[in-house]
Amino acid sequence: MERKTIVITGSTRGIGHGMALHLLEKGHQVIINGRSEERLAERLKEFSDRGFHAEGVLGDVALPDTHRTLIEKAVTRFSKIDIWINNAGVPQSYRHFHDLEYCEIEALISVNIVGMMAGTRAALEFFRQQGFGKVFNMEGLGSDGRIMEKLSVYGTTKRAVNYFTKAVSRELGKENIQIGILSPGMVRTDFIMDPMKEGNPEELARFNKVREILAEDVEKVTEFLVEKILVSKKKYDRIEYLTFGRMMPKILKLMFV
Repeated sequence: MERKTIVITGSTRGIGHGMALHLLEKGHQVIINGRSEERLAERLKEFSDRGFHAEGVLGDVALPDTHRTLIEKAVTRFSKIDIWINNAGVPQSYRHFHDLEYCEIEALISVNIVGMMAGTRAALEFFRQQGFGKVFNMEGLGSDGRIMEKLSVYGTTKRAVNYFTKAVSRELGKENIQIGILSPGMVRTDFIMDPMKEGNPEELARFNKVREILAEDVEKVTEFLVEKILVSKKKYDRIEYLTFGRMMPKILKLMFV
């Protein structure tokens, strides 16, 4: 397979880190991104220790300069970008909407919506000049309209991802640019565990039981996503890990929890 150049926002841990590692293992060229200078350095060193080289860009995806720097880094180092993955996101603390501080609401919208839109805009502008490219946006709980208590704002941001990506796909028309959605399902990462620590012990115990049944390991999910991303050719594509076939056995187990 031709060596691809892939930009992944929010890729210093969790699903983004897992996808970056699998892509590097396959011989592709990866630019990672994160807001923590220390964690970014740790990830680049980890890849280097494994015998891989990745480029890193420090920055907040809610700021346009971050995306411009990602493009500049990719073009300077690799001369092109084949795939852009808007993976960066922040979780909501496990509290009702009326208990959330305004700064948390603003952060959720800034990263999960504005950051995703800013990344898509930057990628599309570049891909129009280049003549080709793929953009993938990361789904999450709420994308399908399902409501979970104490995750009102996070779910709203992910519902927006679904509508926005489909709308942009229609606007692109016959241009040689693909856009799609990644739907990983529930994955065992700090992203889903950290916010739950604020819940009461009973809620945490119940969540842990559900998580053990529904959640999958990062390595398994990210390997699947990477394989599908690389071969995707649809103008609009939704790459879904937790399909009906995978979900049904889990639902049956949940009935006896």
